[in-house]
Amino acid sequence: MHFWPYLIFPVAGLAGGYAIWYFFRKMPAAWLLDYGETEIPPELKELQLLPFLPDALLLMAADALVFLLGWIFLGLSWELAAVLMAAQPLLLVMAADIKTRIIPDQFILALLPCALLLWVADGLNGSPAWLSGLLQRILAGLAGGAVLFFSGWLGEKLLHREAMGMGDVKLLAACGLMTSLSRLPMLLILAFLTAACIAVPLLIRRIRRPEAGSDMAFGPFIALASLLVLLLSKLIFAGWDWYLGLMIGA
Repeated sequence: MHFWPYLIFPVAGLAGGYAIWYFFRKMPAAWLLDYGETEIPPELKELQLLPFLPDALLLMAADALVFLLGWIFLGLSWELAAVLMAAQPLLLVMAADIKTRIIPDQFILALLPCALLLWVADGLNGSPAWLSGLLQRILAGLAGGAVLFFSGWLGEKLLHREAMGMGDVKLLAACGLMTSLSRLPMLLILAFLTAACIAVPLLIRRIRRPEAGSDMAFGPFIALASLLVLLLSKLIFAGWDWYLGLMIGA
């Protein structure tokens, strides 16, 4: 058994996380402007300068974990290369949305080559066939974006304020392209479940203290769910089958 991957992959992830942190600090601040904005406020520039502690260390630790889990669950493959490639803009999405509530289009566009490489990896494995695999990914992207768009539209009607930004819609569409149609329900469930872990306490706080803010970014949860699906879908499906077996046997 070779132990060198368990050292090399986390170290590569640490380097990747540091590169993400450095890139975020140096990228054009205009990427973080909302639609229609042209002037860069001073506070935005301050938010872009992520401190090394804790932000850089968190990004480095997260990327190292992604690299390690990728090696463990995907092995040395084209799929691993695509997932590790996708992890970098997904981590950038998390940082940008948490700090500024903006998901730059540039980060979303960076996910498209990853979806293409994942489609190629599936085609080389023969599951599914080339054309059907491409159609499934396109349908997943369209369906994912549509689900979030109409969820935001419904939330806006009920709450009388914006409930979902177009950045979230475009991000989920791009992540649907990567995860494909068969794993889209898992992506949606994980995104909403992980978000609920934060949203429910915020809602309770708002009920008790109406003056307290309760807004939260949804993009980081879409990105997190995408990473979980890309890395651990086989494990999640196995766990679900085990649970169903217990339910049937009970």
